[in-house]
Amino acid sequence: MKSLLPFSVVILFYLLPANAWQQSDPDTTDASVDFILQPVEVRATRYVRPVLDIPYAVDVVDRNAIQLAEPGLSLEESVRSLPGIIVHNRNNVSQGDRISIRGLGSRASFGVRGVKVVLDGIPLTMADGQSQLNNLDLTSAGRIEVLRGPSSSLYGNAAGGVIQIRSESAPDRPLEVTPRFITGSHGLRRIQGKAAGSAGDNQFLVNYNTLWFDGFREHAFARSTGINVVGKRVINEAWHLTSVINYYNAPYQFNPSSLDKATAETDPASARFFVQSQGASKRVKQTQGGVSLRYETEVRQGEVTVFGMGRSLFNPIPGRVIDLDRRGAGIRGVFSHRTGIGTGGLRLTAGLDLEIQRDDRREYGNDGIPGDLVGTLVDGRVFDELSLGDPRLDQEESVDGIGPFVEFEWTPRPDVVITAGGRYDRFSFEATDRFLSDKTDDSGTRTMAQFSPQLGLAFRPAPVTAFYGNFSTAFQTPTTSELSNRPTEAGGFNPALEPEQLRGFEVGLKGFVPDAGLTYDAALFAFGISNMLLPFQIDNPETDEIFFRNAGKTRNRGIELKLTWSPLPALDLALAYTGMRFEFDDFELEREVDDNTRLYQLSGNEVPGVPPHHLFAGFTYSHPGTGSFVEMNAQWTAKYFANDFNGPAPGSDKPASDFVNDGYGLVDLRAGISYNGDVVGGVLFAGVNNLFDTRYNGSIVPNAFGDRFFEPAAGRTWYVGFGLPIGAGPR
Repeated sequence: MKSLLPFSVVILFYLLPANAWQQSDPDTTDASVDFILQPVEVRATRYVRPVLDIPYAVDVVDRNAIQLAEPGLSLEESVRSLPGIIVHNRNNVSQGDRISIRGLGSRASFGVRGVKVVLDGIPLTMADGQSQLNNLDLTSAGRIEVLRGPSSSLYGNAAGGVIQIRSESAPDRPLEVTPRFITGSHGLRRIQGKAAGSAGDNQFLVNYNTLWFDGFREHAFARSTGINVVGKRVINEAWHLTSVINYYNAPYQFNPSSLDKATAETDPASARFFVQSQGASKRVKQTQGGVSLRYETEVRQGEVTVFGMGRSLFNPIPGRVIDLDRRGAGIRGVFSHRTGIGTGGLRLTAGLDLEIQRDDRREYGNDGIPGDLVGTLVDGRVFDELSLGDPRLDQEESVDGIGPFVEFEWTPRPDVVITAGGRYDRFSFEATDRFLSDKTDDSGTRTMAQFSPQLGLAFRPAPVTAFYGNFSTAFQTPTTSELSNRPTEAGGFNPALEPEQLRGFEVGLKGFVPDAGLTYDAALFAFGISNMLLPFQIDNPETDEIFFRNAGKTRNRGIELKLTWSPLPALDLALAYTGMRFEFDDFELEREVDDNTRLYQLSGNEVPGVPPHHLFAGFTYSHPGTGSFVEMNAQWTAKYFANDFNGPAPGSDKPASDFVNDGYGLVDLRAGISYNGDVVGGVLFAGVNNLFDTRYNGSIVPNAFGDRFFEPAAGRTWYVGFGLPIGAGPR
C-alpha cells in the first residue's frame, strides 16, 4: 500500500538509487547487492535531526503514500499503517476526523484535541489547543511527519504528539498544470486543479479543490472549496523564504449526529428527526497565512514564522445556535547551534512561541426549521429557514500564550546521544460578558501554566540500529469552547475545569536491515494523567451539547510495533500493531439513582473511545515497466467501551452490549496505472473501501445522553479518478 511505499522514519537510511535492490552491473565479478545509503532526517523536532539520534518514536509518510489513488477525504488514508495513531473517520464532514495518538485525542467532540498539527510551518492548532483541519488539503501534501508521545517540551499545548505536514515540492520545470477529477459512492465529486513550477531561485504551488458529497447517512450533505498557495524563494545557500496562504469555504456541512446501538444496527444511514428539525449543520470560512524565514548551515539552523488567521462559524446544533468569529496570530522562532562533531559534540536549541486568539461568541436558542421542510433541505438554504431563539450568550474570549523552550543535545561518544530540555508555558484566558440582561456579569480570567521537562537517550550499537528511552511531560489546557460550555448555562469560563498534566516513560528499538530490505520499530510506553478532560452530556433530550469535566487520575500502558519489508524492488509489505490499556486510576463520578445522589469510584474502568488493539497489514505492488500499481490493506479494531461506566450506569436496565462499540475488520483495495511523459502524463485509478461490506461504527460520542454513542460508517464504497499533468518547458 502507499502507506508502505515510504520507509518509516525509524529507518536511518534510504536506499538510493531506485535500482538499489538489483544486482550489480553484470560485467562486474562482484555479485553482491550494491547499496547507496544516505541518512533520513526529520524536522518535527523543531530542527533537522537524523532519526536514529531522536529518542522518541517518529514516522514519515511521503507524497506517493499520501496522494496516489486516494480521494483525499480523511487523514486516515495517509496514516493508517502507522502504529500508535488512530484516525476515527466519523463519516461526518461537519465534525471531521477524530485523531488520537496513544489514546490522547479520542475525547474530541469536533476538530482535533491533544495533538499539535502544523502545516507548512504554520500551526493549525490554536492557542487554546483546538485544531481545525479545514485548511489541510491532502491532494497537495508532500510529506507527513508524526511524533508520537508527549511533546510539550517542544510544542507546548500538546499531550499526545505532533503531526507536521509539508506541501509537495514544485516540479523542476517552469510550469506544470494538473487537473484531477474523482467521483464515487454517495454523491462524491471532487475537482482539483494544481499549478506548480520553478524559475531560478523561486518555486510556487497553487492548488484548488472543490468537493460535493451527499454522505452515507441522511442529513450529511457537504460542499466546500479550498485554495492553497505556497511560494518559496532561495535567497542564498543559507537563507530560504516561504510564504503560505490557505483559504477554505464551506457554505454548508450537515451533521447527522449519533445513534443508539439498536438504531445503528438496524438503520445505520438514518439521522434522528429531532437532529434534522434543528437544522444541525455548520457554515464556515477560514483564511490563514504566514511567512517563514529559515537559515541553515552545517552547524547552525534557525527559523522564524509569523502567521495569522481568521475564521467565521455559524453552527446550529440541537438545542443551540453558535455564531463565532475567531482571529488568531503568532510568532514561532527557534535557533539551533552545534559545536563539535562526534565525541564531545554539543547542540543548543532555544526558541519562543507567542500566540494569541480572539473569539467573538454569540449563542442563541434553536427554534429549528419549519416541520414541512424537515428532510427536504440539502444545501445552504437550511440557514435561511432556521429560526433563532432567545439570546443565551454574548461574550468576548481571549487567549494569550507564551512558551520559551530550550534543549541540549550531547554526544559524549559517537554512538550515544543524550537529549535534555524543557519548556515553560503560560496561557491567560479572559472572558468579557456582554450578555447582561440576566443581571449577572460572568466576566473573568483564568491563568494556566506549567514547566514541561524532557530527558532522552539514544544508543546505536550498530550503524543502522538504535535503542532509545525518554522521560517526557505534557500540559494541555481546556479550549475556549470547553471552558464556555457550562451545564448551568452561565456565561464566562468554567472555574472548575483544570488543565491536563501528563508524565510518561518510553523505551524503543528502531532500525534497518539493508540486505533484507527490512525495517522495524518497536516501542513500549507508560504514562499517567492528572485531571484528564472527559466529555459528557446532560440528561436533556432537547440538546446534544457536549460538556467537559476532569477525571482524577488515568494511566495508559501500551506497545507499538511496525515491520516493513521490500523483498523485491516492486513489492512493499507492512505490518503494524498498537496495543493499549488506557484506564482510570482514580475517578469518582456522581450519579443520581432513586432520588439519591451517590459517588461511584470507576478505578480500573477503561477510558471510553480508545480501542485496546489495532492491527494493520497490507501490500503494494508497482510494476516498473507498465506504470500499473495495486494496493490492498486490512485493518482490525478491537471492541471498546462507549461510556465511563463501561456498561449500564447505576439505575439503567439496558444490556451491556449497548455500551460497547463492537470490533470490526476492514479490507480496502485500490489500483491504477500511470504514465510520465516529457510534456503530458496521466494517472487513472479506482478504489473499493470496505471490500466485504462490513457493518460497523467508525467512531463514538463518549458518554452521550440517551446512550446515543454510535456514528455508523458506510458499507462497501467505490471511487474512480484520473489526473492529467501537463508541463511547459524542460524538466
